[in-house]
Amino acid sequence: MREIVLEVNGKEYKVKIKEFGVEKAFMNVNGIDYEVNLKDLGTPELKNIQPVKRVVSQPATPSTPVQPAASTQKPKPATSTGGNVIVAPLPGLILDILVNVGDSVKVGQDVLIMEAMKMENEVQATVEGVVKEIKVNKGDNVYEGDVLIVLE
Repeated sequence: MREIVLEVNGKEYKVKIKEFGVEKAFMNVNGIDYEVNLKDLGTPELKNIQPVKRVVSQPATPSTPVQPAASTQKPKPATSTGGNVIVAPLPGLILDILVNVGDSVKVGQDVLIMEAMKMENEVQATVEGVVKEIKVNKGDNVYEGDVLIVLE
């Protein structure tokens, strides 16, 4: 496994490359596993790359985080075990969580605040229900489509 550190727009990302093949790469970015489709590596000699052993413990779907094998963060699966979900509308940073497990929420109610594109954004409930599970913590970075809250 190869580890690198990338800086994107002044933010540091720790990347562990677990598998790198001709069409796909499996990597961990800041504690979250990803399966990445490779479109064009830009160099003909890379076409002869032999894939390395895959060490991801669960199957992944393209560009979707999977539950890390060992992490101190709550897992952020792309799908829920049941119920309605509130997902991240865009990538960002969780600034505040406005509800607790067991709270009733109504459609349009603010459930958390996230920073995205240097703006604070209120994320609202899209369905009515009771908060069953909160999948994120304050300070977590999330990606578009990540499950934030599960409702019953």
